[in-house]
Amino acid sequence: MKPRERCLRAIQHEIPDRIPLDFKCRPEPLEELMKSLNLSTLEELLRALQVDFRYVEPVLKGGYLPKDVEVKEGPYAPAYTIGFRNDYEIRRDIWGIESVWAPKRTYTYTYVRHPLQHIPLEEYRWPEVDVEATTLIVKRAREEHEDYCLVGVLTHLWEIAWQLLGFDEALKAMIRNPSLLERVLDGIDRIRLLEAKIMCELGVDVIYDGDDVGMQKGMMMSPRMWRRFLKPRYERLARLCHKYGVFLMFHSDGWIEPIIPDLVEIGVDILDPVQPECMNPYEIKEEYGDRLTLHGTISVQTTLPFGTPAEIEHLVKERIEKLGPTGFILAPTHAIQPDTPVENIIAMYRAAMKYGTIKR
Repeated sequence: MKPRERCLRAIQHEIPDRIPLDFKCRPEPLEELMKSLNLSTLEELLRALQVDFRYVEPVLKGGYLPKDVEVKEGPYAPAYTIGFRNDYEIRRDIWGIESVWAPKRTYTYTYVRHPLQHIPLEEYRWPEVDVEATTLIVKRAREEHEDYCLVGVLTHLWEIAWQLLGFDEALKAMIRNPSLLERVLDGIDRIRLLEAKIMCELGVDVIYDGDDVGMQKGMMMSPRMWRRFLKPRYERLARLCHKYGVFLMFHSDGWIEPIIPDLVEIGVDILDPVQPECMNPYEIKEEYGDRLTLHGTISVQTTLPFGTPAEIEHLVKERIEKLGPTGFILAPTHAIQPDTPVENIIAMYRAAMKYGTIKR
């Protein structure tokens, strides 16, 4: 099968020819991996690893990102340097959120300024979707990757909301000032729904909504509060996706078992990443495997950085046997982190090809 058909069959709980594979990686291990395999482009690497998915992101403009600045990585959005504190770089992103970045460390930062603690919501400058740029990017991605399962990535809802307000303030607002939180969420949701509409109309296969609400041993908020503030907005997104025949993948790290029935109810098709430090993938499969496709399950927190190639091969084989033959996409649980041994990454994908073929 071509990768797109393979993925769509797995998502629809039909039998594919093999377990589909996905990939996400930070730049440092990506560079080491490409050197090890003597490859020069990301696309060459994805093909070498037999990865079935390709991703595309919408473009935002305006907000607090000036024109003609050197754009750098922000925590969740494009950012630029506004100053230094000793050797630490301070960046402001398109949302006006400021963070301080550790020197000589990848993606290591701390938030230092949340704009809605300093700017009235009525005066806040919302970013907006660059419709023309987004349309061009998604069209090009669909044309270039016609044989692959194309995933459109959305702006996060809860994560951007608490970054705008401050994490503690966002939680307190659920009780003390719910109307403020509702208005912030609505402002973000308008952007997200337009992103989703454009990408669905242009032919993506899956919309990816990454929005952490889980922690290692619990949820960031009570399930009751999640159902009040976030569930209706996720449900609107699911309806929009399904109107266009597009699947919805919901990502949350951590422990989110109490809300999985709600995710099923509102129409989530794919659950990512089923973090094994927090939830048992086999129990989730047993309970919800006829209604959800599981995506992930190979830990970037423990297994990939600290296991051996033999241990990784054994785990991949076990995952495929217990979570397949359909309704399962094998992938790392998040971006593969720096200092992960290259041989472990290669072992994961070699084992997937060795054990993932489905015999009929």
